[in-house]
Amino acid sequence: MMKHFTSRILMISPNKFRNNELTLSDNSFQSKQVENISISGNAISEFEKLKEAILKKGISVHALSDDSEFDTPDAVFPNNWISFHNPNKAILYPMYALNRRFERKSSALKKLSDQGIEIEIIKDYSHFENDDKFLEGTGSIVLDRKNKIAYCSLSKRSNHDLLKIFCLEMNYKPVVFNSIYQSKPIYHTNVMMSICNNFSVICLESIKDEKQRKDVITNLKDSNLDIIDINTDQMCSFFGNCIQLIDSKSNPLLVMSSRAYNSINSSQLKIIEKYTDIIHSDIKTIEDNGGGSARCMIAEIF
Repeated sequence: MMKHFTSRILMISPNKFRNNELTLSDNSFQSKQVENISISGNAISEFEKLKEAILKKGISVHALSDDSEFDTPDAVFPNNWISFHNPNKAILYPMYALNRRFERKSSALKKLSDQGIEIEIIKDYSHFENDDKFLEGTGSIVLDRKNKIAYCSLSKRSNHDLLKIFCLEMNYKPVVFNSIYQSKPIYHTNVMMSICNNFSVICLESIKDEKQRKDVITNLKDSNLDIIDINTDQMCSFFGNCIQLIDSKSNPLLVMSSRAYNSINSSQLKIIEKYTDIIHSDIKTIEDNGGGSARCMIAEIF
């Protein structure tokens, strides 16, 4: 079971981090109060603490600095422009915000190669940007790698046609739905759900269509996953934006922010702790100004 999770991850330091004005319009989780003071120092400190907490638990972290020449305020969220697949393969994705497209020009793959990890790009969907079609990696698609199911909440950043292409080429079954927060589509699926080792975390109340909600529940149950149904407040605390990893001995570890951890109620915690240990760290600056949390900061390497 645990081979569908990884003990190797890519993280990219938020060296140029700020509140990205090009993502404000559709990211309801990003603070509209743009701070003028430099927030990158706080973000780097939060990044380092989360990285250390993960390293301490025996996970291999390939932490790279964002030293490109481009303006890349969201580089700390690498899971949107690349996804890794076993063995040592990767896919590149089309990005909605113009300045996020520069993230694909990072030297991340060269640096991984320098560290002994040779990655082969097997698909590059980035040219769909020319057609204004976007699919932002494992932000848009929450993968159940064991059961080969791709969950996707449709939005400007998660295009149905591209999802179909991904599923056809990667042999995944698509489960497509609409999730809503503050009358807008939730910009990334991984904000409202996560697939873990024996359970899923999901904000079912954000899926307004009853038929779609039932379809999602059926797929999760058929995959033998306990469903931890979180409310909207917990989703806004980024509880849904957690990620299941394993250590070098294949022990399960769930990574989330401290804000997410503090939102968990006792019955939910009981289910989680039955299956996995939890790592959490405070990443409030990154969450407030980036509109994403721990899962977004981690790209799993297979």
